[in-house]
Amino acid sequence: MNQKFAIFDIDKTVIHTDSMFQFLKYGIRKYPATTPVILKVVLHSLLYKLRLLEAEKAKSAYFHAMRHLDDSDLKHFYETELKPAIFPDALKEMQLKKSEGYHVLLVTASPDAYMRYFAELPCVDAVIATKLSVRDGRFTSMIEGNNCKGEEKVNRIQQYLSEQRLAIDYDSSCAYSDSLSDLPMFRLVKHKYLINQKSAHGCEGLTWNK
Repeated sequence: MNQKFAIFDIDKTVIHTDSMFQFLKYGIRKYPATTPVILKVVLHSLLYKLRLLEAEKAKSAYFHAMRHLDDSDLKHFYETELKPAIFPDALKEMQLKKSEGYHVLLVTASPDAYMRYFAELPCVDAVIATKLSVRDGRFTSMIEGNNCKGEEKVNRIQQYLSEQRLAIDYDSSCAYSDSLSDLPMFRLVKHKYLINQKSAHGCEGLTWNK
């Protein structure tokens, strides 16, 4: 069934911060003994920039504290750090699109461990995120499968469409992101918006204030 979609990135698009850095700080505050992981984060980030380390392995350092946290901790992180960081304009746009009959889909490279809670917003139909492996009923810091970025976002969206038996109505659909790394996702829809960026590559610049 053809359906008009409104597809949103989350970090720096729906929220005004980077959730990975917020999670790193949250984990260190909650478990100060994990502070030395900052050195690992710096090293892994450098190796990634030098193309000596895969994104999946580089990102896992940010989630070091994940092994110490249960679902209530992850929900608390969402409620206290991420939900308050939602751009008011982004929330209004999602609510508007939902009221107009759009299927509102959030797609992010950040992990499902805490991004899944955005699906509790009444205006959000589903969240697609990078998957973390689970061990003994808890999320680990290790990424399962591929980092949900670039072309992988398209792969995951297509998988979701197949599972839901839906198809994107290209002419009526729209997508929002702060980064041109989401160009593959933008190609799925006719109306493309770069958040707090200048127009580029056929995308219209759209400014949201905190």
